[in-house]
Amino acid sequence: MRKGLLVLFAALLAAGACQAPKGNEKDIADHVIIIGLDGWGTWSFEKGDTPFIKEKMKEGSWTLYKRTVRPSISGPNWAAMMNGTPVEISGITGNEKEPTFKPLVQTEHKAQPTFFHLMRQVRPDAETGVVCEWGDFQNYADTLCVSYKKKIDGPSEHPDAIVEESAKYIKEKKPVICFIHIDALDHMGHSYGQGSAEYMAELPKVDDRVRRIVESAKEAGIYDDTIFIISSDHGHEGYGHGGDTTNEIETPFVIWGKGVKKNHEITEPMVQYDMAATVAKIFHLKTPNSWRGVPMDVFE
Repeated sequence: MRKGLLVLFAALLAAGACQAPKGNEKDIADHVIIIGLDGWGTWSFEKGDTPFIKEKMKEGSWTLYKRTVRPSISGPNWAAMMNGTPVEISGITGNEKEPTFKPLVQTEHKAQPTFFHLMRQVRPDAETGVVCEWGDFQNYADTLCVSYKKKIDGPSEHPDAIVEESAKYIKEKKPVICFIHIDALDHMGHSYGQGSAEYMAELPKVDDRVRRIVESAKEAGIYDDTIFIISSDHGHEGYGHGGDTTNEIETPFVIWGKGVKKNHEITEPMVQYDMAATVAKIFHLKTPNSWRGVPMDVFE
């Protein structure tokens, strides 16, 4: 009798194991590839030659009116996209390596938790990575929580290096979350000014780099299971940024791929930290109470 019960119990366990869902079965997609275009302001969108990005807008969802956090400079805004908070909570008020003041909530790395950190808590073996042209970008990603990080040396002299390194990483590792930072537009804005011929000429070149990075996901065999995001940290006013003009604080946001609404304009308000919450929703990551971002209504 006892032997029969043990056999029955073992069979039930085996059946349950077969029916148990995978940890990420309910995820909207298996992979997220984010491409950050530093200094890409909405002011440049209408006249800018970006055919690939505009094509992908039709295949997904977008807004041209995502707001920066204050101040409209790189550090606080890249940080907000990953840690879900304004500067009052993150303590990141500038481009310095360390927060200006203590974050309201801190991880074991003494940083406001990013979506990389949330993923590491629930899926410690998940492949995650950062590839960037601006080295200080890594200060805001909490790279102690990522599997891979790569800073491109001399990006102005080697503009294709960001594509080559990103494509290599995507094809070899098939990351769950990958954040790629491209700095060329910001460099043109600071060097030649908002709306300059040099800035506008750089737009189609950056658009093509984005295209080639996206193509690498097809070569890796993960395209159909991936959500792609294009975002920006700020725009420009004249030769700089950091103020509160529309040209500085309005930036585009584009998302397409598995499970994303097609040809859908996001009409609800969006701030930088809403991107973090949107990424978290893709993987059903529980966000901390300190986060202020809300996920955008972009999923089918």
